[in-house]
Amino acid sequence: MSSADYGLLAPIWAGRPVATVTGDPALVDAMIEAEVALARAQGVRVPPPVLDAAALAARTREGGNPVTPLLAALDDRRLHRGATSQDILDTALMLTARRALTLAALDLDTAIAAAGRLAAEYRDTPMAARTLTQQAVPTTFGLKAAGWHHLLTSARRTIGATARSLPAQLGGAAGTLASFVALAEADVPYAPHGAGSEPASGAGADSDSGGGADAVPDAVASSDPGSGPASGSGSDSGTGSDAVPDSVSSSAQHHSASAHLLTDAGHEQLPPGAEPYAGVELLTDSAASSSPDPGAVTAGDATVQSPADTALALVARFARTLGLSEPLLPWHVLRTPIADLASALASASGALGKVAADVLVLARTEIGEVSEGVGGVSSTMPHKANPVRAVLIAGAARQVPALASVLFASVAAEDERPAGAWHAEWQPLREALRLVGGSAATAAELLTGLRVHPDRMAENLARLDLAEARNFTGRDVTDPRDYLGAAPLLVDRALKETP
Repeated sequence: MSSADYGLLAPIWAGRPVATVTGDPALVDAMIEAEVALARAQGVRVPPPVLDAAALAARTREGGNPVTPLLAALDDRRLHRGATSQDILDTALMLTARRALTLAALDLDTAIAAAGRLAAEYRDTPMAARTLTQQAVPTTFGLKAAGWHHLLTSARRTIGATARSLPAQLGGAAGTLASFVALAEADVPYAPHGAGSEPASGAGADSDSGGGADAVPDAVASSDPGSGPASGSGSDSGTGSDAVPDSVSSSAQHHSASAHLLTDAGHEQLPPGAEPYAGVELLTDSAASSSPDPGAVTAGDATVQSPADTALALVARFARTLGLSEPLLPWHVLRTPIADLASALASASGALGKVAADVLVLARTEIGEVSEGVGGVSSTMPHKANPVRAVLIAGAARQVPALASVLFASVAAEDERPAGAWHAEWQPLREALRLVGGSAATAAELLTGLRVHPDRMAENLARLDLAEARNFTGRDVTDPRDYLGAAPLLVDRALKETP
């Protein structure tokens, strides 16, 4: 019997692209990507292998984290030079988070556009506002949809900013970079397993002429997702030795192929044809691509660096190779990147949950002012058309804050590498990414297909007591449209907002 988690009890993300990019195979590939990028930044070419995630998972208990069995399976001394397990796993989780947030951002864009269309179309359509579950005064459905537009736009803005700021992690055993400084001081060649004849290089050196350590891996250097591997510096017969393994390939092709993989440097950070990310514009930061090597001193035509400067430059190259931001400090116990992620995910989940909550109320049989385009079926009541999309989003919105609380709690981490606080983050972070990614995709479907019933709004509004209108106007107000205040103008204001 397989122990794989396909999302049977998490239908909000089951079968979605976010399930692929956050799954165990994708996480293994992200760890390998981090290891290969570190070797590349150190001037060593390493073709990435493909490993079995299930076999690694079974051995993770031995070392307390998945990097330990990963390295045993890789068995390659060219990898992991100077790094600690947390460097690799934190970096892999940042890569995973960036991909999941990118997918969520695309779906939020669709949901925002749909909410905007609803707001514009029903700008002047009156309905009963409800406060404390009771009818209150008139409003418009356009203003309600404009509120959705605003919340989702704010969430999209936060998701984008968070994705662009995700940092790489590289600090060595205690966050001092001592191992990398020592490697720079030694700067001696070494031979990988079974490859004594291969020229090797020390930290920070180039391993082959024409292929600098700063170079984006050959297979990811094209900015056209439909093209083959680019023939960049140091390429091997056009195959791209640093490509992400084929095992990451799955499907996310429901997204537009025109939304291509971009960074601010104009490079893809994944190879063309890696389907989970095909058609996805990765949200990255220009700082990850353009920051100069720190501490460089120019002497004539030569650039001279101390070993410590070389170690700092390695961090910059490592981040740049992966398209992640360069951290100011190693953040083994400075967990603000995780806290920022938690905040962004909780905010997005809340915004999506608000949309779902409104739909659930308005879709009640007794109210009937909206309905999902295609309702869900009941196992025993064939007359029902359940608002299943709103139900799933609402369910996710109740889980993400609890997961975020675990991530916030881990900020109070002791020492230079924590026991337990770091380990507690992994699964809650992944589940929060899945829930928000699934919710965003579901909300895009919900709002795109939402059916609005102005006739039911009018019927319900006919029962509204306009006592407040009479009180403030000093006259008998019989038409709710005469007491809409600035609702239509507020809709106009909201629709000018962009992420």
